[in-house]
Amino acid sequence: MNLRPIFASAVSLAVTVALLVAGCAPLAPVPTGPGASSGRAKVPVRGLASDETWQGDLRIRGSVIVPKGVTLTILPGTVVRFEKIDVDGDGTGDSELYVEGKIVAEGTSARPIRFTSAESSPAPRDWKYLYLDLSEKSSLAHCISEYAFSGVQVHFSSATIRRCTFRHCVDGLRFSTADGRFEGNRMTGNVHGVRYEERNSRATLAGNEITGNRVGVFCVTESKGTATLRGNRIFGNEQYDFKLGDRQRVDIPAGGNWWGTTDPAAIRGRIFDKGVEADLGRVLLDPILQAPPEAVEGYGA
Repeated sequence: MNLRPIFASAVSLAVTVALLVAGCAPLAPVPTGPGASSGRAKVPVRGLASDETWQGDLRIRGSVIVPKGVTLTILPGTVVRFEKIDVDGDGTGDSELYVEGKIVAEGTSARPIRFTSAESSPAPRDWKYLYLDLSEKSSLAHCISEYAFSGVQVHFSSATIRRCTFRHCVDGLRFSTADGRFEGNRMTGNVHGVRYEERNSRATLAGNEITGNRVGVFCVTESKGTATLRGNRIFGNEQYDFKLGDRQRVDIPAGGNWWGTTDPAAIRGRIFDKGVEADLGRVLLDPILQAPPEAVEGYGA
């Protein structure tokens, strides 16, 4: 198998080669988590052999895996570009960063880390996702993730995601069975700002701005209210600010958030729940914040 994710470093080509080619060992098969490739087609796959630190302007073609016991550290100002390859013809690019170990990608407000398309005219679905699977204590801060199927997915993992921007994706932030804090982030220009299947998640979403998406928050199914959403700004989304999936029968608490207005009827008109489909649960809005919460320092990326 030709396993050569191509990286181009703004600092040094020699550093680039050492970073991903010499420092990686092939892994197979391709991951099969939610949204992953069916495996019928061949995707270039590389696995990191040991802890690595990335910096500069990098390029990925195919799947790069951070296996259990390995930590990937990405330094402030780094740009990771994913080439658009669609080997299975499903309309979504197959390049991805798949983390089973640990990722520490902590930029700064002046030097954010950027995960983006390598295309000259980028579009949503150009690459697959940054995917955390059975990862523990991963951390993203001051990152921008754009033009992916999912800006980041967190499954069966614990993570802290703060002051990041997720934009121009199908799903900005997507999670299930996840623990940790997702706070001070901005989700905009996505189909779904946040999409989740709770499945006993203990995640807390606080201080995020979720606006300008087709749907702000999409609670798909398997949710009983164990995830906490408080102190967020959820407003100005195209179709709905909060939507329940067609099998979400349980009420979802969403009190203590700002919905762009203090008018309960106007807020309720932006919610897709039992008020629209009788067999769904209800989004519980009380208490409704009477003013938007103050934005945290370094809000978004």
